[in-house]
Formats: sequence, C-alpha cells, structure tokens
Amino acid sequence: MAGRARQGLATLGDQSLLFAAAVRGVFRRPFYAAEFLEQCRFILGACFVPLLLTGLGWGTIVALEAGNFFKLASAEWRIGGFMVLANVREFAPVATGLMVAAVCGTAITADLGARKVRDELEALGVMGISNILFIVVPRFLALAFMTALYNIPMIAFTCLSGYLASVALVGVNSGAFISTFFTQGTLQDLYGGEIKCIVFGMLIATICCYKGITARGGAEGVARAVHQAVVACFVSIQIFEYLYTPTVLALFHTNNVLR
Repeated sequence: MAGRARQGLATLGDQSLLFAAAVRGVFRRPFYAAEFLEQCRFILGACFVPLLLTGLGWGTIVALEAGNFFKLASAEWRIGGFMVLANVREFAPVATGLMVAAVCGTAITADLGARKVRDELEALGVMGISNILFIVVPRFLALAFMTALYNIPMIAFTCLSGYLASVALVGVNSGAFISTFFTQGTLQDLYGGEIKCIVFGMLIATICCYKGITARGGAEGVARAVHQAVVACFVSIQIFEYLYTPTVLALFHTNNVLR
C-alpha cells in the first residue's frame, strides 16, 4: 500500500512537471502550427456526434425530472431558470470535458503509446526535435481550445432539448420558459463554464500525453495506459469541478438566488 502511494505521488509530481513544461512551451519557439491544426481537426470531427447525443439526452432528462417536480409545486414556469443552473453552469462544461477525455484523450494516449513502444519518440529526440514542443504543446493547446469551443454547442444541445421536452412533454408555457431562462442566466455562468473547459482540456492533455509517452510493455502496456488515462481524467475533472464551483459561488453569491 505504501509503495502504491509513493508511486501515485511520483506520478502526480511528474504530471505536474509536464503541465508546467507545456505551459512554458506555449511561449517558446518553434511552434508547430500544422500539428496544432491537425489536432484541432481531429477533435472537431471525433467529438461532435457524441456531444450532440449526450447533450440532447441530458437536456431531455433534466427537463422531464425537474419539470415534473416543479409542476407539483405549481412552479413549472421556473424550469427555464433551472436549466441555467443545471446545464449552462454545471453539466455542459463537465459533460464536454468528460466526452473529450473519453473520445479524444484515449485516442491521444493510444497514439503516443504506440509511438513510444516503437521507439518513435526517441527517434524524434535523436533528430533534435523536442517531444514537449512537437508532441505535448500542440495537443495541450488544441484540447484547451476545442474543449472550450465545444462547450457552446453542448449548451445549445442541452437547452434546446430541455426546451422542447418542457413545452411538449411537461406542458410548460413557452414564453415562461424563455423568460426565466434569460432572467436567471448571466455572463458569469457562461464565462465560468468556458474557464472550466479550458482547464479541463489542459488536464486531459497533460494526463493523456503523460500516460502515452510513459507507456511500456507492448500492446498490453498501451491498453493499460489508455485505461489509466481515462480514469485519471474523469477523477481530475470531478475534483477540479468540486473545488471550482464553490469558489465561484462564494465570489458571486447572487448566482445562488433564483430570480
């Protein structure tokens, strides 16, 4: 048990060093723009359908559950405001981070792990190419940028499906839904979600790149690295979410009030 704890702390320390190196690498040259754009293209194509299905499904579920609850209290007109609290502020950023980690983070880990076991990463070093600048930094920036970008359509998917389910299935007045939605919503909720997604993307990139470039043991080792990466990403996202949300609500306590 003590050995596993020491190994976990050592891994956390190595990932922290990799995170710091990636941040420093953003401001160093050369910057491999082609690799950055290729990673953005990959994330854009791979994540759209999973995010669409997740957003539509979650928005419908929240509207049905919360709508029927509010209906018991004759306050179904507040469901629009509740959508801001449930989707814009919390679920959309977290779901975006989790889906990007599950779809793209695992692919990055598998790709880098395969390169590692074939000694391709060492070959890059022999050629004088920095693995941090060529491998980590483009993925670090691409995941941070695309995760924040994908938060916008995720909000649209969840709110649209929530609106349709509230009006068509729960029987909420359309005007009341829209009114309370825009009354409850603030730019702080949107900005806060974007900041969360940027950090989620950085965490995903750091964990997945680390697991990929440290994989060993052939195909089995790569598969183990992918499994460890996705679990670590999910746990890291939940921990950051747990720390971030109370902090923001403490700074902007009026966001806790239903208007």
